[in-house]
Order: sequence, then C-alpha cells, then structure tokens
Amino acid sequence: MAEQYKLGAKRKLVNKVIRFMARRGKGPATELKVTGRSSGERISVMVTPVVIDGTTFLVSPHGTVNWAHNIRINPKVTLSKGGATTRYIATEVGKEEAGAALVRYYAEYKKYVADYMDIPGEKTITDFTSVAGQYPVFRLE
Repeated sequence: MAEQYKLGAKRKLVNKVIRFMARRGKGPATELKVTGRSSGERISVMVTPVVIDGTTFLVSPHGTVNWAHNIRINPKVTLSKGGATTRYIATEVGKEEAGAALVRYYAEYKKYVADYMDIPGEKTITDFTSVAGQYPVFRLE
C-alpha cells in the first residue's frame, strides 16, 4: 500500500528549499499557480512537470489533491521557474494518455514518488494505465 503524503515540519522545510531553488531556475520543480475553487484566490504549489514529445504534463503523484480539484474547476494555470512564467490551459487526459505520462513521470522521478504511488505488477504501460484514474494527469496547452 502506498504511503500517505503528510505535510509535517520536515516536509514544509523541504518544500521551502524546493521553492527557493525553482525561483532561481534550479532543480526539476516548478511553481504552479491555480485559482482556488472556493476562495477564488491564486494558490501556489510546487509541481514537477514531465515533457513528452514537446508536450508538458502535470502529474499528481499523491492522488487527487487540492490543486487537481482546482484545475478541474478553473483550468487556467501558470508555471513559473527562474523568473519565467508561462500561462496554460490544463486539460485532464484519458487513461491511455495518462498511462504514458505516468510511465515517464515515474521513470524520471521514482526516487521521490515511488513510496506514494501504488503501481501493481511489473510497472508496464498496462500497469500504469490501469491506475491512471487514481493519479490525475493534465496536458498543458
């Protein structure tokens, strides 16, 4: 069974370091800004996009978290890294496309997300596609 993501003191400190690095253009993380579905205010979280054939995807390795709910309500998002900001429209993808994005994401970031993602079997494309509904994936255009 996958480990539950918990935002304790240690994780908050790690997130501050990751945000600091991303704002300076370092590391794989990027700052995602979404509009809160209840508050209507801009909310900032750190994500690690994955690029496949020139297309950028956002993967939620912790399941359907708040930023994923927010994107479903308001798909206008921005990604910022190292002073550069790009606006996108996020579209949640179907299982086949999500499976491919999950495979790439897992391969690139396994060290950080393997404990949180419950992928059965041999970790084939079929295994990732079978759990795609548990890990929201959004294509950015």
